[in-house]
Amino acid sequence: MKKYLYMIAALFGIDYFCKENIEAQKPEDFPRDMEKSHGKIRLYRNHNDGFCFGVKKEKKELPQGKESIKLEHVGYTYNPGSAYEMHALKDVNLEIPQGQFVGIIGHTGSGKSTLIQHFNGLIRPTEGHIYFEGQDIWADKFPLRGLRSQVGLVFQYPEHQLFETDVLTDVCFGPKNQNLPSEECEKRAKEALEHVGLDESYYAKSPFELSGGQKRRVAIAGVLAMNPKVLILDEPTAGLDPMGRDEILDQIASLHETRGITIILVSHSMEDIAKYVERIIVMNHGVKTFDDAPKKVFAHYKELEAIGLAAPQITYIMHALKEKGLDVDTSAINVDEATTSILRALWKKEEDHK
Repeated sequence: MKKYLYMIAALFGIDYFCKENIEAQKPEDFPRDMEKSHGKIRLYRNHNDGFCFGVKKEKKELPQGKESIKLEHVGYTYNPGSAYEMHALKDVNLEIPQGQFVGIIGHTGSGKSTLIQHFNGLIRPTEGHIYFEGQDIWADKFPLRGLRSQVGLVFQYPEHQLFETDVLTDVCFGPKNQNLPSEECEKRAKEALEHVGLDESYYAKSPFELSGGQKRRVAIAGVLAMNPKVLILDEPTAGLDPMGRDEILDQIASLHETRGITIILVSHSMEDIAKYVERIIVMNHGVKTFDDAPKKVFAHYKELEAIGLAAPQITYIMHALKEKGLDVDTSAINVDEATTSILRALWKKEEDHK
């Protein structure tokens, strides 16, 4: 059995030590406890006796409120009536409730960026209606400036928009534009920097002295300081190394849990989408092709491949194992789920051969 554990560890890069959210279990108790547990099984390395098992407690689900953003039959055409006319969005209908963590995926030119710029009124639709908290954002006298404080948008490579002499002043820029008192601006900026994992030692530093990941966090803090109800991030990990990418995404997930704000994440990484979001919207040539929970969307991996996308690598590994005769759950879309399923299948196979 141990050789299988080493194989799984190598396959998924598992080398965990006991962490805060892990309840250690003895290996011999694993099959029974696994069946009883409602959590995810994780494998971690013990200093004394090699691999042991742990049960990762499930993340507590946040209650979701009323509809935050709603699109009705939204279409958008670039350069209408000209030789360069292009239909970027076609009859898009969707609702995003408050507190949801949504992923948007699609190939280059699928309409992802055009779509998210409609959410806070940066682009006016050619047709259809957009609502925020039940109000049509293009109705007469609707406060669009206030909307852009409530629906914060972090563009790709947002660090290019940093310009102040120090980090704290840069993060204060948004609240100052909301005409808040200086004390409140500084208070919000400090809270926002804390939320993205940057303590007071960064306040007086020039943004241009920071690493790529730290600059990205400062830019996100600048939007958070305006206390948005919705945070939209367009490829927030583009250009970062793997460690920087994981740090940014973990901070975003933490923001969702602690502040309960709506997160809309645009990403090309299927692994990132599968790990963090609870709902996926797939765009293809301006059309909303899929809109469902990650497991249900990635079950259509053949259709995703046909439109230039793919499922997480885990999906392909699980299907390959199934074809080789191992009774695994092919709907697993992340390392935790795959590890649980593979270990369960290996235990069952070993028991059947006794």
